[in-house]
Amino acid sequence: MTDLFITPMGPLGQWDQLSENEKAWVEFIRVISAGRDPKITPERVRKLRELLDAG
Repeated sequence: MTDLFITPMGPLGQWDQLSENEKAWVEFIRVISAGRDPKITPERVRKLRELLDAG
């Protein structure tokens, strides 16, 4: 089985043009990544899905 995922594309434009929901997701990702810009890997995608599904 191969891991296939699509890298999400961020919205274009300035921060103030983002919706509140988009801003919240950006902040959420910044918090859980400790301010880093981690490379997207299949393992990290799986772990993030597990975390989001655990709630």
